[in-house]
Amino acid sequence: MTIDNRKSNYIYGIHSVKSFLNSSPKTIKKIYIKKTDNKNLRNIIRIALDNKLRVIESTNTYLSTISMTNKHQGVVCEIMTSDHTNFKIDSYIQYMENPFIVILDNIQDPRNLGSCIRTANAAGVSLIIKKKSNSSGLSPVVHKSASGGLQGIHFLETNNIATIIKKLKNNNIRIIGTDHKSKKNIYKLKKTNNNGVAVILGSEGDGISKSLLDMCDEILSIPIYGSVECLNVSVAAGIILFEVASKLKKTK
Repeated sequence: MTIDNRKSNYIYGIHSVKSFLNSSPKTIKKIYIKKTDNKNLRNIIRIALDNKLRVIESTNTYLSTISMTNKHQGVVCEIMTSDHTNFKIDSYIQYMENPFIVILDNIQDPRNLGSCIRTANAAGVSLIIKKKSNSSGLSPVVHKSASGGLQGIHFLETNNIATIIKKLKNNNIRIIGTDHKSKKNIYKLKKTNNNGVAVILGSEGDGISKSLLDMCDEILSIPIYGSVECLNVSVAAGIILFEVASKLKKTK
């Protein structure tokens, strides 16, 4: 059987699959699992059957093929593919109150992308916008690192990030860029208004594109007290997003 991973999304690993089973069983098409007496895997089979999902006994080799890793822990699930390019940003801006948005510019490492998604979800972000080209796709590794972080959060892939930012600015959504060279650090950020905020996070090597930095209302850095020059983007995301979240005026 030929596997075309480009047309399917696969989640692997006991924790990730169980998370999907508990939160979004209707998004799962099939579950592939090795024959085992492992209690955790047997529990996954039970939950899957309770949800009337198809469970297919598979070899380790086949699981490695569809998940593109040998770290699948004996279980892989195939989920429905979503077209993240058709998200209606205009409707989101119109109806979402006090939006909290993350824009990911050229994040190429899948584990970093997954970690950023997981952190964004935990910080209360309602929309993630990711550049489609020159960045990691939503591979099984991304889903594993995100650990269910894509559930309950809007997601848009586009190559027209500048156009999206213009729309956000036209609706008085504050655009915050991040750059380790900035003299204004994140802890000097003031409380935001109720129009919402969008935080741009740049690639591991080059940071945010200059064209996008030029569109920011302010550019912030994380203070570094040791000898390293800057932080990994997924670590920086945790610091920045939770600090921004603390400055958002919450509405009930």
